[in-house]
Amino acid sequence: MNSTERDTYVARCLRVASAAGSKGVALKKLDKTFAVEASKGGETVTFPIVTDARLWRETTVEEAFYSVLLDARGWAAANLSDAIVVSLTDSVESGEINLMKRDLADEQARMAKLTTLLGGADALAELYTTADLA
Repeated sequence: MNSTERDTYVARCLRVASAAGSKGVALKKLDKTFAVEASKGGETVTFPIVTDARLWRETTVEEAFYSVLLDARGWAAANLSDAIVVSLTDSVESGEINLMKRDLADEQARMAKLTTLLGGADALAELYTTADLA
């Protein structure tokens, strides 16, 4: 990533975190668990992030939260309908399918909680627009 791309990326991350902050949502990096926490009014939701210790130290809370939104967009598009599960059973063990279903349910629950913290679906949509993900 060149310096112009990096500057654009950092500016986008800062805008998204600021937009969440304008809705009263505080963001915090949880260093020991590689997660970002969003909180408001005593309610919290924690989003785990797959990374290593060095990269995590170098990641700002704003970048981590932007990463959460990118990941959430991917999960929002996920669909584990019965037809898809049947097609997967030829190449994936049933235990893995159950794990995928659980991961999807967990992510949907986290996003539902974030949506509530932000003040509703319209506020989440605004955040996606701010992140240039709409």
